Amino acid sequence: MPRSVEASFQGTAEAFRASLSNEPLLILAALVTVYIVLGVLYESYIHPITILSTLPSAGVGALLSMLICHEELSVIALIGIILLIGIVKKNGIMMIDFALEAERKEGRSPTTRFTKPAC
Repeated sequence: MPRSVEASFQGTAEAFRASLSNEPLLILAALVTVYIVLGVLYESYIHPITILSTLPSAGVGALLSMLICHEELSVIALIGIILLIGIVKKNGIMMIDFALEAERKEGRSPTTRFTKPAC
């Protein structure tokens, strides 16, 4: 093929490629927004970080399981990963809520072990 031949995306393929260039910025904006909302909810700087720290392992675990099972990253798989990240985030929120409620209502410290109450 001669060097004068150039290939480029046109039409909707070009628009799709251009829209993907802003994706890292959108992900960062979403994380900052979630951090701010959780920070306002818990009136803390550290609890949102605790909750958000569980998200990378969920995404990496989903991608690794797809790699092990030889599955492609399709639209359905992407929707599943987004749902998984949402479930993991909700689980983190529930754990923080449980710990804060035990700390406030029962006077437990963060280092106290939780045991079953005696009957």
